[in-house]
Amino acid sequence: MLYFKQLPIGPMQNWVYVVGDSDTKQAAVIDPAWNVPAIVQEVEADGYTITHIILTHGHYDHINGVEDLLAKTDATVCAQSVELEKFIPQGAGGLSIPRSSLKKSFSGESVVIGKIEITQIHTPGHTPGSQCLLVRSPDSGSDRLITGDTLFIGTCGRCDFPYSKPEELFRSLQRLKALKGDTVFYPGHDYGQQPSNTIDQERTTNPFLMMENLSQFLQLVGR
Repeated sequence: MLYFKQLPIGPMQNWVYVVGDSDTKQAAVIDPAWNVPAIVQEVEADGYTITHIILTHGHYDHINGVEDLLAKTDATVCAQSVELEKFIPQGAGGLSIPRSSLKKSFSGESVVIGKIEITQIHTPGHTPGSQCLLVRSPDSGSDRLITGDTLFIGTCGRCDFPYSKPEELFRSLQRLKALKGDTVFYPGHDYGQQPSNTIDQERTTNPFLMMENLSQFLQLVGR
């Protein structure tokens, strides 16, 4: 029942994701950026309708296609409330989302696409409202995690930007580290040697997940 696509798009090695229900043919686009016509063409060619736009965070390279996609669809925008209310207007400069399309969401709440449940996990640190998206497939029972710029293959998101907080990022990574080991995560950029990995494998190979305490983590990130 799960429709899942990982699309390489743009000059910054972005991954754009599409998650949908193969029965209802409804889909959500996660972090639309750079080439909205290509995203829409891909989804429509597969026979799906875009009903939601979900943002992992508000940096320009992940949201610069939101307005264009809203102009082409009747989608609802979902993100952490702190990102929509504060960070996007203050830190990303001038993204205009129609109020009628906004759905302010909070950690633990779910976006439901047909019968597909996407749980939003607030993981601040890279930005105040960064979130990861846990996708549960009813047919297989396996979990997939879209991590945006919080967790990458072998590394983690930067925490030296304005509005970033390394202490929060450490706590967010610890939260992800505690997820089921067979959870497969998919990052926001193609920075690794592979497009995805399991949490279990990352625990033993990613130095940022291997740090046992905040002091060690801060040393590693140079803070």
